Amino acid sequence: MADTDRLNAFVRDALAAGRSRDDIRAALTRAGWTAPEADTALAGWTDCTRSGPVPRPLRSRAAQDAVFYALLFIAFGVVAGNVLSLGIGQINIWLPDIGPSAGGPRALRWSMAALIVFAPVFWWLDRSDRRALVRAPARRHGAVRRWLSSLALLVASVALLVDALVLIYAFLDGQMTARFAARAALIAALAAIVIAYFRQSARETARRPAGPALLALAVIALGLSLFSVGGPRRGQAEHRDRARVSDLRELALDVAACTGQDALPDRLNPLDCARTPARLTALAAAVAYRRTGDTTFDLCVAVEAPGAISQYGIRISDDMACIKGTAR
Repeated sequence: MADTDRLNAFVRDALAAGRSRDDIRAALTRAGWTAPEADTALAGWTDCTRSGPVPRPLRSRAAQDAVFYALLFIAFGVVAGNVLSLGIGQINIWLPDIGPSAGGPRALRWSMAALIVFAPVFWWLDRSDRRALVRAPARRHGAVRRWLSSLALLVASVALLVDALVLIYAFLDGQMTARFAARAALIAALAAIVIAYFRQSARETARRPAGPALLALAVIALGLSLFSVGGPRRGQAEHRDRARVSDLRELALDVAACTGQDALPDRLNPLDCARTPARLTALAAAVAYRRTGDTTFDLCVAVEAPGAISQYGIRISDDMACIKGTAR
């Protein structure tokens, strides 16, 4: 027999025996039932009539609650995950490692877009949930809510433990850097917010400062990321630069294959060597050729956002991107 069935049976028998609702509520509270659970059970029965206590109709909201809390927890997870992504991105920008950096503005913009969509959704769902808990405190004891809260607490607790393990290992191995420590601190802070949010959701209170704290972090991360990676105009410039770099790589192979001479010419239009012009963009016309040796050359093009260009095989100097080629 489920706990709710046992509770309802006890309330029915107690009412049938003529006990008052206050006495029944006090007995349930002493036995460990919460006040909302006791009130909900008592609300399901009328006072004793000639036929005994009559059950009131209680419409199940299990399906609606499942959808609502699934959306709430998904929105919370998306916001927390992308705050972490943007936070790590900012740490990479302000505390760079030696060598080329992984990722780039495009990855940050994806997280920015996710926050712009899901942060308001989470705010609205969290606000609706807090208001609903004031009207019906028994909602916090729903099975779906408890299961999702327990799962979130498990994930956050494991994240904290793994974070501590990695931090201690890095310290013992001599790999502790400011960048590494900042990342570990960010992960620990977000895991603590998750634990605080879902622990508070199980308590007899409607106040959840962890939710506003997460939203505040989302706003800060979004603002810093917008400042560091720029808006749509910067994104358009980076798209054009990616096209320019693609043209550089394509033309470098074509020029290396088309010379057919012992020594490279002093002047050459790279487009004259293009084997598949359809693969080039209109920006390829700006690619300039420079002979650097008998069999070596450089192809260069002016770029708009040099800091966002992947430097694998590309040499960046001021606002110029160059690639080195060798005649075959």
